[in-house]
Amino acid sequence: MNTMLTVLLVALVGSQCAAGADLVGTLVADSTMSTLVSLVTKAGLVPALQSGDFTVFAPTDAAFAKVPNATLNSLLADTTALADLLKYHVVAGKVMKSDVHNEQTVTTLAGTKLRVNIYRHNNVVTVEGVPIGTFDVTASNGYIHKLDGVMMPPSGNVVDAVVATPDLSTLLAAVTKAGLADALKGDPLTVFAPTNAAFAKIDSGDLNKILNNQQILQEVLTYHVVDHTLYSAGLYNREVPHSIDSHQDRLRISVSSSGVRINNVATVTTADISVTNGVVHVIDHVLIPLRVVVWLSTGVIG
Repeated sequence: MNTMLTVLLVALVGSQCAAGADLVGTLVADSTMSTLVSLVTKAGLVPALQSGDFTVFAPTDAAFAKVPNATLNSLLADTTALADLLKYHVVAGKVMKSDVHNEQTVTTLAGTKLRVNIYRHNNVVTVEGVPIGTFDVTASNGYIHKLDGVMMPPSGNVVDAVVATPDLSTLLAAVTKAGLADALKGDPLTVFAPTNAAFAKIDSGDLNKILNNQQILQEVLTYHVVDHTLYSAGLYNREVPHSIDSHQDRLRISVSSSGVRINNVATVTTADISVTNGVVHVIDHVLIPLRVVVWLSTGVIG
């Protein structure tokens, strides 16, 4: 931030102290928010944040430090894109922690939605999978919730994410063959998405049997889907969520210092791909329900 800008903003804060600082003044007064203040100023959003009541999901300096330099430099070179990203962190009206509920979506100033998740077991609240570190910082015209990361808007739903990822092309072909594309547009969903290499690990004979039986293929694919949003911040060791397959078979989640594993077979290799209807985690093995394992050996489905 240049010296003149610093002087002007500090003066602004001082002029508001008697009546209580607005959102901009409150951000300026917080030593952990200097990067956000600089970016809001560069994007020309200071007057907008002073013109009404808003809730700001505010990434700290440490959160911005996690953003790749190339991404940040690209935003700095394009003030329109920068403004859009910052508006994605702002909601009209005053929203306190007590006002939100799990799987709630709220519309941002960018016109897109944010998903709130509340994980009771570890008292974590996330927005688009990013944990909120501090809640309900009060300003005269709204509230600030301090984020541990920077949110990047999702570019589509689960199916769009699979289509856009070359390493998931086998999964895409299987989903299409099983007629499940519409099912994967449900909301909310968590999808554990096996890579092409994961499918290649299955015995070729068994894979052909699965791919050539639509009922079995549907069972295998829906075994990878949970009907609520499980971001990494909300996962816990020995969690056993139900899948959406016909028997609502449970998945067994293991969380340790070495990462996240599903059914003690698959490892999450890429986590927290935010999509408009939930989240996708990429895994390195295909998950097969025990019923299907028995069918592959006996030809009888349980």
